[in-house]
Amino acid sequence: MRRLELELNPEKSKLVNIWDNKEGFDFLGFHNRKFPVRNKGGSEVYVLNHIPSKKAMKKMRKKIKEYTEPRNKLYWDMEDMIKGLNRKLRGFKNYYLITPIAKKWLNRIDWYVLERLNLFWNKKKNRRLRHARIKEVIDITSEKCKCQYKNAQKL
Repeated sequence: MRRLELELNPEKSKLVNIWDNKEGFDFLGFHNRKFPVRNKGGSEVYVLNHIPSKKAMKKMRKKIKEYTEPRNKLYWDMEDMIKGLNRKLRGFKNYYLITPIAKKWLNRIDWYVLERLNLFWNKKKNRRLRHARIKEVIDITSEKCKCQYKNAQKL
């Protein structure tokens, strides 16, 4: 290491025991640790898997908030907002959705997107209760997704 003039960063470099199921390590935006997986017979086997790190999830939520928050976007249609968010989310999910366990964490991002779209929709409609009527937004977003899916099938 000295020959290459490299030094270890004490904050990033540490020894971690991943087999005690208490801690893991972060690497390339993933948090790697041992997770329990149930077998058919009911027994548990522990497997090393990776999920998105807390830092990566926080960064993605920040990007979503920055995209949906500005008041100058209130003249946009809901379909335009969904298309823009889909561009951001597609890359994030393609990178992090490697293991089935990661899907559980990515569902949290999906729920956050619905909350942000609900806030956008209620601001657009000038409603007093900003967090109310999320079912209406879920219906609108599922309708838009079905239309896009049908158009893709025709092509």
